[in-house]
Amino acid sequence: MPAFTQQEYRERTNRLRQQMAERGIDALLVLNETNMNYLTGYEGYSDYVPQLALVCQDEEDPWLILRELDTFCAYPTSYLPESRILSYPEKYIWSSERTPWEPIGALVKERARSSRIGVEMGAKMFGMKSYAALANNLDLSKAVDADSMVAALQRVKSPAELAYMEQAGTIVDKAMQVGRLEIAMGARECDVAAAVQSALLKGTPEFPGGPCYGAPTMPVGSPANAPHLKWSDATYKMRCQTNFEFGAFRHRYACGLSRTVFLGEPSARAQHLHRAAVDGFLAQVDAIRPGAKCSDVSHAFKQAFEPYGVRKESRSGYSIGIDWTGDLSFQADDHNIIEPDMTFHVIVGIWEKEDGYVFSETVRVTENGAKSFSNMSRDLLVNY
Repeated sequence: MPAFTQQEYRERTNRLRQQMAERGIDALLVLNETNMNYLTGYEGYSDYVPQLALVCQDEEDPWLILRELDTFCAYPTSYLPESRILSYPEKYIWSSERTPWEPIGALVKERARSSRIGVEMGAKMFGMKSYAALANNLDLSKAVDADSMVAALQRVKSPAELAYMEQAGTIVDKAMQVGRLEIAMGARECDVAAAVQSALLKGTPEFPGGPCYGAPTMPVGSPANAPHLKWSDATYKMRCQTNFEFGAFRHRYACGLSRTVFLGEPSARAQHLHRAAVDGFLAQVDAIRPGAKCSDVSHAFKQAFEPYGVRKESRSGYSIGIDWTGDLSFQADDHNIIEPDMTFHVIVGIWEKEDGYVFSETVRVTENGAKSFSNMSRDLLVNY
């Protein structure tokens, strides 16, 4: 069944149609699967083939246009009636003679009786060839780049969305504790990863974990300074560290969490990095409040972190929600205003030639400041 009520989905589409009216858009092609999920509830993982949600200015509900076999993913998860879930034949998949954008264009043209169309230009599976193929069947001469429209709607979370993220926060804390305890001399990295994955999927007796958008990141080394490596088949040795970064999911809503775990006594430099990371993290949490700008949070981080003399060039946080995605960043040139019930992954990731450390939590913005979804210890984590 859909993750939210019909009313909540329709409120989302209504807000989107208001944006469309302001920009003079009569019909919007929503190509990003995260955004399709947000508007319709569709929980298939099928964005390796052409698909979209069509939002028309004069209609209350969107249309879903999918590969034929993926309609059976939409029926149980989307709030839409079957009559608004359309498909194109399987003969268009991986064909060298035809493209799915032909029937998709025809289905859109039949329902979007307009000359002003918005398109999510940067979506996966929508490159130059896809655009050209769609343009052969649909007039895109006045198309509007609509990449940011649905993403902007997702910034402020509803009570139901926040409830899923709170549940994910409980699950990710449990998984982090499981992963930490699995690290020991002679343990295989892949076995540690398996324990983490199992905990993320099992969840709790009250609510299970959902499919994870991406496998856990857990580089191991001395230092562990690769930001996006997973595990290997190597075994653990003393005086190495593991940089865990992963998230738990409830109906695709993510709660991210990161910690560095040491096997054996950490070096003085590692302890220095920990203090820098935690102080930088806490400075950001203190700065996150309604009315502040994302750039203000970045400035607060730098004031606390830079005196430690540690190089860090990457951003220090970003908005998070469905499929871990968000469009706001804690960096100097993001001047968007923070609002209540926004959610952020506050991450201090240090990935340099000689240094590696990561520390993060996901937080919710309340009227009084930021509140973490995590109860994980913020102490230096050491196994012996």
